[in-house]
Amino acid sequence: MMEKQTPLFKAVSAYLARDASRFHMPGHKGFPANRSGERLPFGGAERYDITEVEGADSLYEADGALRALEEAYAKLYGSKRTLLSAGGATLCIQTMLALVAKPGGRVLAGRNLHTSAVSAMALLGLTPVWIYPDGAAGCGMGGRIRPEEVEECLRGDAGVCAVYITSPDYFGVLSDVGEIARICRFYRVPLLVDNAHGAHLKFQTPSLHPIDLGADLCCDSLHKTLPVLTGGALLHIGNPRYIPAAKQKMALFGSTSPSYLILLSIDRCAAYLECGHVAEEFAAVRDRVKELEQLAVQKGFVPLTGPRDYTKLVLSVYNWGLTGAEFGARLREAGIEPEYVSGHWAVLMASPENTGGDYRRVSKFLNAWDLPSVGGEEYYPVPRLEAALSLRDAIFAPSETVPVENSEGRVAASMVCPCPPGIPVVMPGEKINRDAVNLLKTSGNSIVKVIL
Repeated sequence: MMEKQTPLFKAVSAYLARDASRFHMPGHKGFPANRSGERLPFGGAERYDITEVEGADSLYEADGALRALEEAYAKLYGSKRTLLSAGGATLCIQTMLALVAKPGGRVLAGRNLHTSAVSAMALLGLTPVWIYPDGAAGCGMGGRIRPEEVEECLRGDAGVCAVYITSPDYFGVLSDVGEIARICRFYRVPLLVDNAHGAHLKFQTPSLHPIDLGADLCCDSLHKTLPVLTGGALLHIGNPRYIPAAKQKMALFGSTSPSYLILLSIDRCAAYLECGHVAEEFAAVRDRVKELEQLAVQKGFVPLTGPRDYTKLVLSVYNWGLTGAEFGARLREAGIEPEYVSGHWAVLMASPENTGGDYRRVSKFLNAWDLPSVGGEEYYPVPRLEAALSLRDAIFAPSETVPVENSEGRVAASMVCPCPPGIPVVMPGEKINRDAVNLLKTSGNSIVKVIL
């Protein structure tokens, strides 16, 4: 039985079999009802919601069931060591940056990074040296980090302590991780990859997973594409020099009360990945998404260009004369809840857990599309702004919120992005110029936080 093959499930089941009186966290004590008698709507999951009791191991020491689970994932992904996270890819990103941080260190970073990386750099006193994506994937899209630009920057800056890129990005756009890894090895600079959206890329032929492509460190947000509860993630270590300090660095940022429900879902996912069917299941997902994209193109939707992950169906919004809210309303009227909708793009994320009925709804939505295309729209590139303060100094400085139109010449105290997964127009510490003001106003941003 599968229940006997996963180490953490075995350990927790053994604890439950003891029928011990729970004089430990959490306060619900495993009971499915509160004191008023109202039943909790969790299907019995609360029984398994324990803490780091005897026999269930401890996340930041991990010498029992959790260590066995980490070793199973290291084998699955071909890493030198894999660490579990119940704090999402955010915890893994914080750990990666902490492992490479040096006093006054500079990180060559793709500008399309997640906000958690910006916050971690500020806390660690790191200074980003920005590389801007090439914008070639589509209108208003971030695009890819070009290897030749990485090499040019490394050739001219011997003080860089790491290269940090995001691939795939929120829209599934893939950079050439293998070539960037080769360049980083030549310059003896570690490569860190935010692979939060690509945990499944290991299971296609050839593998596109960053560890297989030569990354020193990378994170996988399992819950984004695999059957894992929200918050389940992995930190993969490809370079053994980072193994000794990894747990200690993760403990700096992680909760001392990790969710065992999340950890158990990671445990169950290991059994799913080991069963050997995941590659063909994701191949089927990609085939279905490609079919839907072909239909969308026939209807006038503008496709993305270049290498990308085809578990995401990305539909153009900007060429229909609709707002993002209007496009999202049309999707929901068709019984489809998207991952994300903006005035430029809508993202529909698929996995093997989506049913044939799910795909048929999208096909019906596209077949019924009857709006004429109004063509493209002018897209303004993100301006290259001057850094007046470090990330850390800017984030912790006293600040105020002002209208965007009054922010020219002021220094930003926080990141300002037209939409959450896009490229930030302004980073903390950067001096806002007229081009930035105009782009923010065009993108619908009305206020900005600036330093007093």
